[in-house]
Amino acid sequence: MPQPCPIVSRVAAVAAAYPTRCAVVDENGDRLSYDGLWERVRWWTGRLAALGLPPHTTIAVLTDGAGETPAVFLAARSAGLVPVLVDSLLPQGRVADVLAAARPGALVDVARRDIAPGVPAPRVLAAEAGYVVFSSGSQGTPKGIVGQAAGLVHFVDWESRELGVAPGTRVAMLTSPAFDVVFRDMLLPLCTGGELHASGPAPRSAPQRVLPFLAERGVDVVHAVPSLAARWAEAADGVASTALRWTLFAGEPLHDVHVHRWRRVAPRTAVMNLYGPSEMTLAKFAYRVPDPPTPGLQPVGTALPGTVVRLRPEGTDASDGGHVTGVDIESPFGSLGYLPDASSAQDRARLRREGGRTVFRTQDRGHLDAAGNLVIAGRLDSLVKRRGVFVDTARVEAAAVEHGGLRAACCTQAGPADDPRVVVAVESEEGRETGGLLRVLRKVLGAEAPDAAFAVTRLPLLPSGKVDRRAVRELYESRLVRG
Repeated sequence: MPQPCPIVSRVAAVAAAYPTRCAVVDENGDRLSYDGLWERVRWWTGRLAALGLPPHTTIAVLTDGAGETPAVFLAARSAGLVPVLVDSLLPQGRVADVLAAARPGALVDVARRDIAPGVPAPRVLAAEAGYVVFSSGSQGTPKGIVGQAAGLVHFVDWESRELGVAPGTRVAMLTSPAFDVVFRDMLLPLCTGGELHASGPAPRSAPQRVLPFLAERGVDVVHAVPSLAARWAEAADGVASTALRWTLFAGEPLHDVHVHRWRRVAPRTAVMNLYGPSEMTLAKFAYRVPDPPTPGLQPVGTALPGTVVRLRPEGTDASDGGHVTGVDIESPFGSLGYLPDASSAQDRARLRREGGRTVFRTQDRGHLDAAGNLVIAGRLDSLVKRRGVFVDTARVEAAAVEHGGLRAACCTQAGPADDPRVVVAVESEEGRETGGLLRVLRKVLGAEAPDAAFAVTRLPLLPSGKVDRRAVRELYESRLVRG
């Protein structure tokens, strides 16, 4: 028999302690008590157990983020299966790729409450496997990551202590089910007797709906990506979320301008900046952003309990002569590794599980500030060579946001292979004249200034909310073709 899942045990204990309290408020505003939630979990568990799949078999859960999603996730774990949450609103090609890599024994359609057979020879994982998630794909092909439920519990316990989460605390679920941050949204309230407020898919495609949703529901806690929050704030049209007590940012560099803009629409919120690749489970570093924030890029702070960080030398940054240091993270609560046939040998060499601890050689660049906080300066591959000179594309993005008054920016190399250009795409009115921005960047960055800039109304995003860099390059190259 499979060992009890710690997440299931935790939520079961909460349901027993607070049976009549509200557990979930769905996208339609319908309320479900903890007793009602557990009834849904038992119903789904019975259906999944009746499939007769071997323990630890992967199953795909197709969902748009509806309020029924937590019950299906908990039921899969209760039945001894390993869920793979798949955003049903993703392009069909991406869904097909995820399903091919996951090799699920069953496909659960949450909206239809239907279960269909999976592949004839499904993937069976180790007993410690708690879920499978795919990396964002912001830097290339998404990789399948096998997570452990103990890592989810460890993070939720830390977060609930830090935020003072108590029964009745309202937490928003705005994250795409394809992104592992959805587990923060789902499990923080359900492991503490709080209320999970599911938005459904609408706010993800309509930024103007987010602030009204947070305000109407009286949400206390929200997890967000900085550039997405900037869109929400700009589209607020005078609506403010005065009940919001905590905003936890992750996924992208957080700058003081992001914090200032967000606090204009959430005036009472405290802000925390989190950092941790999906390979290490949700987050492994945290920084409480002061009010007002320090100018510029915000640190990601200090390590969560049990986490060790090591900075490894990677050579010299020719743009300023400084030393480049990569970031290695070690924790007992990281993932179990990549799916072997959904990652390269090089990827698997960077992510190891040894002696009950996960060691991940990230591709991020970092350093410690004077207070001992970790600062993530960019990625190793954000240092690009242009006509014999290194350019830090992360620094270009930071300068565009800080000095250009922009919501978001993405800097990349694009154009002909024999003479690629450093290009910055900025989120603003499409067709906006960018000559003034280039002049500012040349003044601030000198030899590191980009060759070109162009404006788009919306930067293309991945399901995680991060900017899709590949799509930005394609946008620029299509403009070159059009002349």
